Amino acid sequence: MNLDTLLNQPVPTDYFAPGAYVQGDAELGTLSNRRGNRLLAIPEHLVQGIYRSLEQEVGKATPLVLQSCGRHWGQHLFARLSEELAEYYGKPLAELTMQELVYCLIRCWQVHGWGQLHLDWSYSQRGLILVQNQNSPWVQPQSGSGQPSAYVEVGLLEVLFRQLTGREVQCVQIACISQGQGSNQFLIGLPEQLQPVMDWVQSGMDAATILQRLRN
Repeated sequence: MNLDTLLNQPVPTDYFAPGAYVQGDAELGTLSNRRGNRLLAIPEHLVQGIYRSLEQEVGKATPLVLQSCGRHWGQHLFARLSEELAEYYGKPLAELTMQELVYCLIRCWQVHGWGQLHLDWSYSQRGLILVQNQNSPWVQPQSGSGQPSAYVEVGLLEVLFRQLTGREVQCVQIACISQGQGSNQFLIGLPEQLQPVMDWVQSGMDAATILQRLRN
């Protein structure tokens, strides 16, 4: 490759930089991303209305329905991100470093208004990843069950990490904004590693106690 060709190569920056990723048309009142795909702003009242409507229609099956929606969304989101990021960085998603992947996920969440994502690898010796999300919009308001209620996020994260790791991992939520916590918290790992965590959550154990048990 000669010098002129090298100098003309685009240098990838932050794909999800808001000023570049989000494009607005004031005349039409629309938002779109870099590729011209339409973006949709969903008000909080609509999310709350979806929860209330589902509870009236399917009752106790609401968590299963919302997790299924999250998994479906996760499959399409991963396919879209794989295509977009491969095109932008000039290499397949599988060739991105873990640091690059994590950065892209965090920025993707931020620019779409899904919250502030944080990945904690402190529990990797137990085969688990702790994912925290502040300001999540996908929480059932005032859940009466006493259980974490970000069901859409559970399904979404589960599918994303299955695709990223190539393993049949599961996702369990251990803390929720609807319970007065500062963030939604999830543990991701293989089913046999998460079974004790699922039992602790169902018994009403709080996230701090669960994480302390895992550290011990």
